[in-house]
Amino acid sequence: MTDELRPLLATGTEMSAIQSMLSTRGIGVMDSIVVTPELLGAGAGDLGLAKTLVLATPARNAEGEQHQALVDELIVALDGVDQA
Repeated sequence: MTDELRPLLATGTEMSAIQSMLSTRGIGVMDSIVVTPELLGAGAGDLGLAKTLVLATPARNAEGEQHQALVDELIVALDGVDQA
């Protein structure tokens, strides 16, 4: 996948277009997050950036909303633990 998509980045294709391609091909969010740093030539420490790029893609709106809802629920749960 990276061998196929890396030349597109080199020719100026936007990362959002690459992410849309991944989504259209049925590549899941987690796999896209793993592939993205490889495309950028980044290391494993850049998974946070990759997650942001993947979930910010309009083709991933539903997944981004689900992720944000989960994070919001986690924050509420942690606040409840801290107050206990």
